[in-house]
Amino acid sequence: MDDILFRHSAIATPNDKSDAFLSRAAASDSAKNLVEESKAFDKFLKDSLQVDVPSDLTDKILLEQSFALEHDKTVSARWHIAIAASIAFVIGISVPMMGQLTNSPAVVNTASTAPLVKPHSDIGSVALQHVKQEYFLTAKANENATLQTVNAKLAVYGAKAMDNFGEVLFVNYCSFEGTSALHMILKGEKGRVTVFVVPEDAGFKPSSSFKDQHLKGISEHIGKASLVIVGEPDEPLEVMKEKLAGSIKWDI
Repeated sequence: MDDILFRHSAIATPNDKSDAFLSRAAASDSAKNLVEESKAFDKFLKDSLQVDVPSDLTDKILLEQSFALEHDKTVSARWHIAIAASIAFVIGISVPMMGQLTNSPAVVNTASTAPLVKPHSDIGSVALQHVKQEYFLTAKANENATLQTVNAKLAVYGAKAMDNFGEVLFVNYCSFEGTSALHMILKGEKGRVTVFVVPEDAGFKPSSSFKDQHLKGISEHIGKASLVIVGEPDEPLEVMKEKLAGSIKWDI
C-alpha cells in the first residue's frame, strides 16, 4: 500500500482491519501516530453525537403541538369575530341611512344598544388560557432577570422580593384578560413555573386550584393582589407557593 492510499485510508477509515493497511500502519512511528490520531478524532465525533434524550421529550413535543392547535383555533375564532363585527357595523350604519332616504324615522332598539356587561371570569381559567397563548413567546425565554428588575415591577402591586427569590427566566407586565398584571416565569423543581400577580380590584372569581389536560394551577389572595401559580402536571406547585411565601414581602 503506497503512502497516498495509506494516508487516505488512515483518515477516512482508521479502524480498517485489512492486512495491507495493518502492515503499512506498523511500518513506522509516523504511520502509527496518524492512525491513532484518526481513531481519537473518530471517537470524539461519536461521543459528540451521542446526546442524551430527556425522558419527558415526548410529553414536551405533544404539549407544544396541542398548544399550537389551540392557538390556531383562537386566531381563527378571532378572525371570524372580526368579520362578524365588520358586517354588523356596516348594517348598523346602513339602517339609519335607509331610514333617512325614505323620510322615515329610524327605530332604535334601546335594548340592543345597551352596553353589555361581561361577567367576571374565573381567575384560574384565565391563567391557563394565558399560559397557552403566550407559550411560544415564553417557552424558551431566559432573561436572567435581576432582583432589581423584579422588584421594580413588583412594587406596583405592593410587594418586594427577597434575596432568596430564586431564578427568574422571564418577567414583564401583561394583559390578563384586559387587566394589567405581572407575568413571571421561575425555575421550578421539574421545569418552568408561571406566576401571575393580579391586582385585587380586577374582580376575577377566585379559584384556589384548577387544571386542564396539560396544566394545573393554584392561587391565593395576598396583600393587594392575587398570586396565581401555573405549571405542568408533575410540578409540585405547593413547593413553589411556600418558596414565594418566604421570599416575597407584601405591603398588607
